[in-house]
Amino acid sequence: MGKLIFVTGSISKPKSLGPQIIGHVCNDLGIWCGRNAREIARGWPEAERSYSQWFRGRSRNDFGLGSVQFVNVNRTHVNRIVRVANMVGERGTRHKSGVRPIRYKVLAKCLATVGKKAQRIGATIHLPQIGMNGSRENWSKVLSIVQDSFGKFGVSVYIYENLAEATGQMFAKVINPTKPKRIELFDCFVEGRRLRVRQE
Repeated sequence: MGKLIFVTGSISKPKSLGPQIIGHVCNDLGIWCGRNAREIARGWPEAERSYSQWFRGRSRNDFGLGSVQFVNVNRTHVNRIVRVANMVGERGTRHKSGVRPIRYKVLAKCLATVGKKAQRIGATIHLPQIGMNGSRENWSKVLSIVQDSFGKFGVSVYIYENLAEATGQMFAKVINPTKPKRIELFDCFVEGRRLRVRQE
């Protein structure tokens, strides 16, 4: 059964073993921007290059709202294969009116694509707090979409909280979307250390 796990740290340093998919939201203008995108580019610059090439060739490929590009990036550890999922879920960038460019229905479609891929290859999924940027209302909507999109695939999803807003606890909370009353112990790996986490 999949789990939704909140951790503090950088999205560019995923905290699990085995195959991993690093998902983040891109816009449909071919502009690589935002804090999360910068973190990913620092860890895996080929993800940004692939996104730019994807956009430039949009007349000949599937680039557009709702599309997902999976980029195989460098191995970070032995037997740990990392894929970055560039999810086109924003129309443009921030509007002058302050309205967020994220499209929630489109995001749900992107996340479903990522969930299917993760289930097929046995990967964990790693996401930043999509749509946060100071707005907890946006994040609340996104979190609901994340739970709905991944719950049926049985994959574990790690959410990386903004370090500036973290309380100092390594795990702020652990959520099981389908059976919240069940108590279970499971292993998490943080900076190479095995931790036993209690879930209720």
